[in-house]
Amino acid sequence: MTTGTRTVLAALVAAAALVVLGACSADAPAAAGSLHDATPTATPTVPTRPWDDTGDLRIVTIGDSITAGHGLTASEAWPALIAETENWQLTNLSCDGAGVAAIGDADDCATAYPTLVERAAALRPAVVIVQASSNDLGLDTAQVRSATDRVVDDVHRRMPHARLIGLSAIWNQDAPPAQLAKITKAMRRALEREGGTFVDIGEPLRSHPEWMQSDDVHPTARGQQAVEAAVIAALRRDDVRF
Repeated sequence: MTTGTRTVLAALVAAAALVVLGACSADAPAAAGSLHDATPTATPTVPTRPWDDTGDLRIVTIGDSITAGHGLTASEAWPALIAETENWQLTNLSCDGAGVAAIGDADDCATAYPTLVERAAALRPAVVIVQASSNDLGLDTAQVRSATDRVVDDVHRRMPHARLIGLSAIWNQDAPPAQLAKITKAMRRALEREGGTFVDIGEPLRSHPEWMQSDDVHPTARGQQAVEAAVIAALRRDDVRF
């Protein structure tokens, strides 16, 4: 994200200042910035605040192996890149193989998104970001829709004061399969019906095989920077307010 530009976040439980999130090119990593200028007024030991003791906004991301940063260090995944520049207190609950209905890898979370939502609730975040996932490809579309509705409903029920942001599914350098659009559409419709904000980040890895690891599924560190830039640009484009 370019210096001096920002997107807008508003606090959910305490007064917060408005700032603007700047656009970031898909060809360059984001630069330092800040998404909130608020100072929490609650007693530091109260766990229900959306900030930690340093004033950083608590964010939880729920996604698949791309959002988890598979094959890279945790700090190279796109949520960590944004958190570093925006001073988020980030917990990335993303899991290899997981989707709204697909069960994650046995050596990772061994569960689908509903259990990850349950884990997120214990953290009392200000914002929950849920990524639609290609791991649900091959499952019955009606099942995916139902599971997506459940995930969105669970976030609202378990974290009624948190802001929910849903992201479109991420694909590799090739044209995505037709069902991926239906998976993304299920997320968008669930948020429109149940409440929340849907953000389409496009296809940031499209036509960039050099940004992919050897498995052609997971982005390299450079690819993760491209995803980060796409998320920031989409939030700014849609004027997303937390």
